[in-house]
Amino acid sequence: MTVSNRNLFDLTGSNVLLTGGGQGLGKAMALGMAAHGANVAILEVNPKTGEEAAHEIESVGVRSLLIVGDVTDEASATSAVNRVVDAWGRLDVLVNNAGFAILSPAEEMSVVDFKRVYELDVVGMFICSKAAFVPMAKQRHGVIINMASMCGMTVLLSNKHAAYNSAKASVIMLTKSLAVEWAPHNIRVNAIAPGYVNTPPVMKMGEEDPKRWAAMMSRVPMGRAGEPDELQGAAIFLCSRASSYVTGSVLVIDGGHTCM
Repeated sequence: MTVSNRNLFDLTGSNVLLTGGGQGLGKAMALGMAAHGANVAILEVNPKTGEEAAHEIESVGVRSLLIVGDVTDEASATSAVNRVVDAWGRLDVLVNNAGFAILSPAEEMSVVDFKRVYELDVVGMFICSKAAFVPMAKQRHGVIINMASMCGMTVLLSNKHAAYNSAKASVIMLTKSLAVEWAPHNIRVNAIAPGYVNTPPVMKMGEEDPKRWAAMMSRVPMGRAGEPDELQGAAIFLCSRASSYVTGSVLVIDGGHTCM
């Protein structure tokens, strides 16, 4: 059946599990998908921000579910997936958004901290994807969106981020690997690679060191940082029928930074 163009981005009836959705980019993407009809469950370690996000999602007129859990714990991730399936009947989309960075010169960074970045940014993503594979493979349909970064494609001048950069590069290759392995199960796996976005930590850094911020923005052709809601379109596209033949791709949203 031919689908009219105006319905390509309709997510009505889709069930989404989004990790780290209590604030920032995760919350913005959750609200964007909800506005297009998706039910969105939030997997979050912080119950306060998670509950606030869940209420905002419900105010759009869709269902939401707060699941307090740790993406780096396999039992917790499996339980979260099962809760969505038990509550809503199926899991259509997993958004692996949870992650963090530790800024440190490589020669001074402890091995413990290096491992912590990989544990959340890479291992946690693998754990949640593996958990989501079970219902998605059974229903022969699923979409996984991984949060990468332009840092996984280029080293940013003046930022000492060896752990974060290499972890996000791993996210890109994990995305491509899972896309190929799981294509026979009709599971699409893609990544979003944001550039500088005005999340609270980024805004704080800009306020504390305006000269450094100005130098960073001078490397962005569009001359500014993005806003969290500017990632909504990418998330909606990648989990909608509009991207039905897209898998293993990395959608860069960086104002042109990686072109320089």
